[in-house]
Amino acid sequence: MLSVCSQCRNSLFGTHSNSWMTLSSVSFRWIHSGSNSSQNRRAKDYQRHQNDLEGHQGDWQTDSFILPHQPQYGSRRETRQPRAFSQPVHEASQSPTRTPFKYGKESTRTSPRGGDSDNHRRPKLAVWTTRSTPGTTFKQASNTRPTPRVDPEDIPAFFEGEVQHWSEHRALEERFQAFGIQKAEIRPLLKTFVSAVQSGSLSTPEGHERYGLPRFAVDLVDGPVKSNSDIIYSTIFFAWASDPAHEPLLESAGISSTTITHIQALSRATDRSFPAEEYADARKMHRKVIMHVGPTNSGKTHNALRALAASGTGVYAGPLRLLAHEIWERLNLGQIVPLGVEEAPVYTKAPAPEPDTESALDVGGKAAPVRKVGNPLYARSCNMVTGEEQKIVAEGAPLLSCTVEMLSTVRTYDVAVVDEIQMIADEFRGTAWTRAVLGLCAKEVHLCGEETAVPVVRELLKDTGDELIINRYERLTPLFVEEKSLEGDLSRVRKGDCIVTFSRSNIFGLKRKIESTTSMRCAVVYGMLPPEIRSEQAALFNDPDSGYDVIIGSDAIGMGLNLKIRRVIFEAVRKWDGMSERPLSISQTKQIAGRAGRYGLHGDEQPGGYTTSLLPDGVDFIRDTLAISVPPLPYGRIGATSDSFQRLSTILPPGCSSKTIFDAHRYISRLPPTLRFSEMGEDRLREMCDFVDTRCEGLPLSHRLLLLLAPIAWRDPACVKIITRYVTMYRDDMYVDLIKAVEDTSFMANLETIEGRMRSPERPRATSDMLSELESFHKALVLYAWMSFRQPIAWNQQNEVADLKERVELALEWTLQAMTRNSRRVSKSTQRPKQRTIPYRTPQEMRVERAARA
Repeated sequence: MLSVCSQCRNSLFGTHSNSWMTLSSVSFRWIHSGSNSSQNRRAKDYQRHQNDLEGHQGDWQTDSFILPHQPQYGSRRETRQPRAFSQPVHEASQSPTRTPFKYGKESTRTSPRGGDSDNHRRPKLAVWTTRSTPGTTFKQASNTRPTPRVDPEDIPAFFEGEVQHWSEHRALEERFQAFGIQKAEIRPLLKTFVSAVQSGSLSTPEGHERYGLPRFAVDLVDGPVKSNSDIIYSTIFFAWASDPAHEPLLESAGISSTTITHIQALSRATDRSFPAEEYADARKMHRKVIMHVGPTNSGKTHNALRALAASGTGVYAGPLRLLAHEIWERLNLGQIVPLGVEEAPVYTKAPAPEPDTESALDVGGKAAPVRKVGNPLYARSCNMVTGEEQKIVAEGAPLLSCTVEMLSTVRTYDVAVVDEIQMIADEFRGTAWTRAVLGLCAKEVHLCGEETAVPVVRELLKDTGDELIINRYERLTPLFVEEKSLEGDLSRVRKGDCIVTFSRSNIFGLKRKIESTTSMRCAVVYGMLPPEIRSEQAALFNDPDSGYDVIIGSDAIGMGLNLKIRRVIFEAVRKWDGMSERPLSISQTKQIAGRAGRYGLHGDEQPGGYTTSLLPDGVDFIRDTLAISVPPLPYGRIGATSDSFQRLSTILPPGCSSKTIFDAHRYISRLPPTLRFSEMGEDRLREMCDFVDTRCEGLPLSHRLLLLLAPIAWRDPACVKIITRYVTMYRDDMYVDLIKAVEDTSFMANLETIEGRMRSPERPRATSDMLSELESFHKALVLYAWMSFRQPIAWNQQNEVADLKERVELALEWTLQAMTRNSRRVSKSTQRPKQRTIPYRTPQEMRVERAARA
C-alpha cells in the first residue's frame, strides 16, 4: 500500500507556500456536512493544518465522478428467450458471476467486490448501539460497541443475534413517530418483532427469500455507508408487520387496528417489488436487448451506433452532454456509417471513408463507423435534449440524442442506444439507467458498457419476456505496466502523459510543479469544470502544436473526452472516501489505467498504452490490481418517483418534511434483490430537504420535488446564495428574474474584472479564487437553464442565461490559460463567434415563431 507522510510529500512537491497532500480536499465535503462524528472532527483538524500550508486552497472541493471499471473478456454471445418458452441460454464460455446465496451453512459466497484480495474489501460496519442520544445516527453511535460481524454462511445467526440491539436505538422511535406510528405502540411493536425474529420464524428458507436476508452479507461489507443493517432491519420489520397473517399476533400484543392499517398503507405505498410492472407500455412489447460489453478501448459502441444510424426512429442516451452533443452532430453531418453499408457508396463527391480518431466514443477498429468528413447520403435529422440545453433541427426528427435522465418511456423507437450501462450502480444517478433498461419502448435496445453490469441487467429482465443477447469485446491495444515508477521525480514526466490525482488542489499543485520543472505546459480536467471547458482543455492536450503536452486530472478524466494519452501516471493509489483513506478499488484502477493508448490515436507508433505511478510503492499495486478479475456489480439503483412521493405525502402525518418522505422510501420499501435505493448521503439529504421545506413553504409538493431533483450544488455556499434568490423569487412572484438575481453579486463583479483583464494589452495573471468564483457562477446558471425547460413561464430568460453562460465559459478558458506558466498570449475576445454548423432552433425561438404565426 502507498503511504506517504505529509512532510515527505511536502518536500517532494514544493515549499510551504504551495505544498499539498494527496486526498486532502476530498474530506471537505464531509467537513461542512454538520456531522459531529469523530472522523469529521479529525478531518477539521486536518483541514486547519492544510489551510496553514496552502492558504486559500484549503477551501477547494472536489466534484469528481467515479466511473466503474471495464474488464477484459473474449467475444461471446448469450441469448435469453422470452419467459413463455423454456429454451436454454447459450454462451460460448462461462462468464464470472456472483455466486448465488443459499440458505444455511451449506452455501459459499464469492465477494461481489473484493476479488481475491482482502485489500479491496470494505471494513464491516458498526451500525447501532444500546446507548444513544436523540438524533444520533446508527453510524455515529458505533464507537460504543464492537463492530457486529456477519458470516455469509450463517446469516440467521447474525439476523437473530443483533435484532435486539437494533430495536433499542432511540433514533428508531423518532423515525417511527415521524412515519405516523403512535409513540405508545412503538415499543410493543418492536418487542413483538424481536421475539418473532429470535424465535427463528423469519429465518426459514421461505423467510430467507421473502425478507431478503442475503442483503446482510452484501450491504454490510460492500455497500455504501447507508446501505446498512438499519435499513435492512427496518424494511424487514415493515414487510413482517404489514402481513395480514400477523394481525392476530400484533393485536394480542396490544397494537391497535388503526396502527396496523397505517403500517399496511405505508407498505403498499412504497412497495417496489416488481419495478418492471411500472412500465406498462414497455411490457406490451417483445424487446430485443443487446448488450455490448468490454473494457475501455474495445470498440463496444461500434455496432450500436451503426444500428442507430440505420434505424427508422431511434434515440441515443449517454451520461454526459458532451457525448449527447457529439452523437447529435455526427448523425446530422452523416459521419456515422449506417449498419449494412460496408463501403462508401458509388457517389462522385463521396469522401474517402477515413475514420475519425477525434471521437470520444468507444468505437475503435480500422473500420470504425465514425468518419472525419460526413457523407450527405448518411446524414440523419436528429434533435438534442439534455438537462439544460435543447437543439431542435426539425420538430418531427426521427432521431434524438439526449442524456439518460431525459429519456422518454412513452415514445416508441425502432432502436435505442444506452451508453455506460455500468452506471446503473451509481449511487446518485443509477436510477436513470434502471429506468432505461426497464422502461424504454424500443424494438431493439443496445446497452453499451462494462461486463460488470451483465448480471444486474439479466436479473432485471428475467421476468419481462424480453430477449437478451450479450456481445463481448476485447481491448484493441495492449496495456503495459512499466517496471519502475517516476520515483517522485516530476522532471521525468513526458509529452503525452496523464497524471491522475484525487483533489482539485493536488491538480493545481502538480500543474505548478511540472510547469516550473519542465518546459511543458499542463491542461487540467476535473469534475467541477463545466463540460465545455473540459472539452477545450482536452483539445489543447490533443493538439501537438498547442504547447500543452501533459494533462492532469481527477479519476473521471476520460469520461466523455477523447484524449491522446500515451501513459497514465498514478499520483497516488489511495483515496480518501469521506471517512478514511482506502486503496483504489479494482474498478477504479482498471478504468484509470485503461485510458492509456487508445486505438488509432498514436499514428504509426507502437500500439498500446503504458501506466506507472509517481512514487515507488504504487507500481506493484497497479500491476497486481490489473491482474485481478473484476467481480460483477452487486445491484443497480432505483429512486423515488413523483407518484410514490405524492402517495406517501397523503399517508404520512400532515406537514411532514420532505426528508421524512424520502426516509419512508428507504426504510419501508420492498425491493427486488438486485436493486437498492439511490443514496444522497444523510447530511446532504437533510440539507436539501431543510432548504426546500424552509424556502418553498406554501408551494405545491410537485414544485418542491422538482427542486429536490434539480442539479443544485448544495456544498457550494456561494452558489447556494444565488439559488436562494432564485427560489425566493419563485415562491413570492412565480417568476425568476435572472439579471436581478445576479446583478449585484460577487459573481458579476468577478466576471467583469476578468473580462477587463481579457481586453488588457498586458499579460495579467489570474488567481485560483477567480477560477473558483467562475465555477460556482456557472453552476448557478446551469440550474436556471435546467429549470427553464421544466417551468418555462416562471424561468423564461433562456436567451439571457445562454449569453451569460457563454461569457462565463470564455472567462474560465482565459483564467485557466492565464494561470499557466509561460503561456502564450491569450485571446482578448470576450465572445465566441456565434455560428451554427448545423441549423437548429431552441424551444424559446420556436415559441416566438409560433406566436408570430398566430
